[in-house]
Amino acid sequence: MGFTTPCFIRKNTDNIRNRLKELGYYCNPYLGWHNLCTCVFGVNSVYSLDDYDTNGLKEIDVLVDCGANEELFLAIAALRDDTDKYQWFTDGDLWFKCGDEVCNEGRKIHKATVNELIEHFKTKEEQL
Repeated sequence: MGFTTPCFIRKNTDNIRNRLKELGYYCNPYLGWHNLCTCVFGVNSVYSLDDYDTNGLKEIDVLVDCGANEELFLAIAALRDDTDKYQWFTDGDLWFKCGDEVCNEGRKIHKATVNELIEHFKTKEEQL
C-alpha cells in the first residue's frame, strides 16, 4: 500500500522538501513557499498551503498537525505499511531509525506509533 499517515508542518524549506523526496513523495517544483502537507491517498504528493488553509485542516481527524517540528513531521510522513526504511522503532526507552527495508522487531521493539512519535519528538523539542 504505502504511506499511512497524512500530516502537515507550518514551514516549507528546501531541506524538508528534499527529505520528503528521499522518502518517496512527489514534490512539485512549483510548490510555493507556504506550509507543507503530505497526501497519502492516490499519488503520494506534497502540497503547499497558506495559513488559512492549514488552520482549516485541524478539523480533519486523520491529519496530524506537526506545528513547526521538522523531525516529527518527517517521522510521521515516513510511516508506511510496505517497508520499515526511514521509520522509527522503539521499546519505550531505546529509539532508532531503520535504515533497511525490514527491521527485525524483538519482543519489545516495535515500529513507533503516531502517538509515540509525537511524545518522543515533543519531549526532544522541549529539551532544546
